[in-house]
Amino acid sequence: MDMKLNNKILISNSVLSLFMLLVTGFGMYYVVNTIIFNELDSHLLQHKQDIQKQLLEDPSTLEEIIFLGGLGSYEWIEINTYDDSINVNNNHFSTVNTIRYPEITEVSEAYRKLTTTVMVGGETKILEIYEEVAAWEKISMTVLLSVFGALFLWVILLYVVNQIVFGRILSPFYDTVDRLEQISSPTQVIEPFPEPNTYEIRVLNRALNTMLSQIKSSFEDQRKFIQNASHELLTPLSIIRQKAEKILSKPEELNKQSLVRLNEIQHTAVRLTRLSNALLLISRVENQQYEMKDEICIADVIKDVLYELRDFIELKRLTIKKNYSDEITIFGNRELIHSSLYNIIQNAIKFSPEGGTVDAIVERGESGPVFSVRDEGPGIPDDMIDQVFDRFKKGEKLYGDTYSSPGLGLSIVQSICELHGFRCKAENNAGNGVTVSITF
Repeated sequence: MDMKLNNKILISNSVLSLFMLLVTGFGMYYVVNTIIFNELDSHLLQHKQDIQKQLLEDPSTLEEIIFLGGLGSYEWIEINTYDDSINVNNNHFSTVNTIRYPEITEVSEAYRKLTTTVMVGGETKILEIYEEVAAWEKISMTVLLSVFGALFLWVILLYVVNQIVFGRILSPFYDTVDRLEQISSPTQVIEPFPEPNTYEIRVLNRALNTMLSQIKSSFEDQRKFIQNASHELLTPLSIIRQKAEKILSKPEELNKQSLVRLNEIQHTAVRLTRLSNALLLISRVENQQYEMKDEICIADVIKDVLYELRDFIELKRLTIKKNYSDEITIFGNRELIHSSLYNIIQNAIKFSPEGGTVDAIVERGESGPVFSVRDEGPGIPDDMIDQVFDRFKKGEKLYGDTYSSPGLGLSIVQSICELHGFRCKAENNAGNGVTVSITF
């Protein structure tokens, strides 16, 4: 799935922030627990010192200490006979789950326990002091929840701030991408890309300006060459045709072989003239030298084209099936639309077998009005179908026949469609033939 650079950066920062949140949370939990248990242990030691001091001053208060030690809400003490289970004057801390009042409840609670020894009238006793952990755990949990809440709010705030900041930082980059997406031909490169204050984007825009300038310059050189070459060719070709026609007007003065060669010269001159005119047309289309204000009825244009091609249709005894399910009117250049439809229908006639059928269809598709022509010709290899609109593709590769070449006809169609913002497509039929369509 495609994802914008800004979103990738934000997601990366968010994941990193969440990871840091978890690490910090566990670290805070460990630190808070350590502090709490250290505080509990210090409190238990202080309690032991108080008891030891009281017993040293008056050993007879032992029973009173035991009695009072069992009355505490959060802690209590037990003093038992020494049984060598612990070294004298050693302090042993542990956390235990025990039931303080088994006659009242069966639920155990967590206590921090200090096991040590005290001297009572010269006799060693085992002193056990218990202090409830629950109250301290509540404090610990409150601290942790507060920290987690603060960190979570920080992550959200960081995400929002990053989105605003990165949006502004990457704004020149997205402007560059948007402009690149709108460029479909070198003629659309008018203004250079700006140079923002971000170093990387400035370097990118400079490189793009250099590259597009070179492409535009090469395109202009190519356009001028095509225009000049086509113009220069038309004059000598016209002279050759006139000379050939003049000689052919007196066939009685020529032998058969000369007539054949002159006829070939004339056909070649006609073909080169058409080629030059086609190149000039493509050049003018790509330079947008046409006005696009005509209101055009597609059915009327098809009717005119079929009338112009009627001799070729009759020569190959073709059947033209017209299916106009919807009347479509578009805006553009009438001459160019006529040329595009003419080339598509002419191609279908050219590659259709004698006695075949050509379907001319006008309908309203999912993406808009569609004009399509379906023939019963040999079709196009699947690996070459995408190249059928390329210029000067050899028919031997496209159609399996050296004499069959689409030449510049479909290239003209593609250029006209790009100028109008239409889409042209060619696809093989399920049986024989090809369907070429224009979506307006």
